[in-house]
Amino acid sequence: MKRKSLKPRVFFNASVILSGLKSPQGGSGKLLQLTKQHKIKGMISEIILDETLRHADEMSLNKSATEKSVHALFDPIIPAPKASLVKRYEQIVTDLGDTHVLASCNESQAKFLVTLDKKHLLILQGKIKGVKIVTPGELLAEL
Repeated sequence: MKRKSLKPRVFFNASVILSGLKSPQGGSGKLLQLTKQHKIKGMISEIILDETLRHADEMSLNKSATEKSVHALFDPIIPAPKASLVKRYEQIVTDLGDTHVLASCNESQAKFLVTLDKKHLLILQGKIKGVKIVTPGELLAEL
């Protein structure tokens, strides 16, 4: 008997969360809405939560309202990835600060990494096994 298809597991980069909270009508906002409606399994790590809160002010978002929204959307928030796993991605990334994102994708078994980071993450499209690195628009088109 065939199992019913599961919701796609999507790991969110902080840029998408901030953009979605700032502009709910855009692609990032639509993905947050799909997460809220449980149509996709949105996932983040503790590090992504910290990054989101650290940059909330730059987007003119209230930090405490942002934290509340993020906790409502992403449950559970996964722990920071193991250092040994983070180290595996050091040779792949152009910015060592992004190794945790790829390691968290791996640990969470996400099928997609959704990001707006063209300079460091989107350039890795097709180079990481097991995860598709996409923009919000690309993911929406695929769903």
